[in-house]
Amino acid sequence: MPNLLLIVVSLFLLFFFPSFSSASDSQPFNEGEELIYEISWFGISAGTGRLHVRDKIIKEGREMYHIAYYANSSELFSKFYKVDDMAETFMDTKGFFPWSFKLKVREGKSKRDVETIFNQIDNKATFIKDKDEPKIVSVPSAVQDAFSSLYYLRTKNLKVGEKVVIDVFEDKKNWQVEVHVLKKERIKIYSGEVDTVLVKPLLKFEGIFKRKGDLYIWLTDDERKIPVQVKTKIIIGSVYAKITGMNGVKMITSIR
Repeated sequence: MPNLLLIVVSLFLLFFFPSFSSASDSQPFNEGEELIYEISWFGISAGTGRLHVRDKIIKEGREMYHIAYYANSSELFSKFYKVDDMAETFMDTKGFFPWSFKLKVREGKSKRDVETIFNQIDNKATFIKDKDEPKIVSVPSAVQDAFSSLYYLRTKNLKVGEKVVIDVFEDKKNWQVEVHVLKKERIKIYSGEVDTVLVKPLLKFEGIFKRKGDLYIWLTDDERKIPVQVKTKIIIGSVYAKITGMNGVKMITSIR
């Protein structure tokens, strides 16, 4: 099962350092927000995903969100392709950029452990993969990781016909990800109908899994911009992630 939410994650300032440009138009999430998804492939439930803003911590004198992602294959799917993935980012509560990122991939026989430590003051990133030697790379100011970029996108004002450009550090390289705002659309989810904004990130890297087609993300058309549905094409077929529940946040619904 492909690691869908994290690429969305593959997709998608600093208050004390005025040399950084402003990153945020609003603060649409807070500690305690937990979003639960069903991941399906060819209409078959392949597993579950969870995005969780766990808490706020103080690290090296800065307040950060501890945000985690989990993906697990279903009992049926695990019989021929077991998935047990985890990622976490520590995101600055003022600038909405990461200070560190960890990824643990356990998919079938594949194992991968990645860590990136960001020095957002000196614009450096230290990349560590498995047991390889660390590599230090120069990065743009307020750069995002592949996971934090989704939460950063949620802070932006999304207007149909326009795009948001996000600097992302992924796999030892710097990338510019263009997120095009396509249209507004009402879709049905577990809690009823909801108004959404459909966006399409243009990714120049494969990200966490081998994506073979376009990636689409439906975000609620409100100040929270909660991701409620994701679709992408992989090597065989398409994968969907649809929200099935949430904690620590008000129910999503649209009434007109």
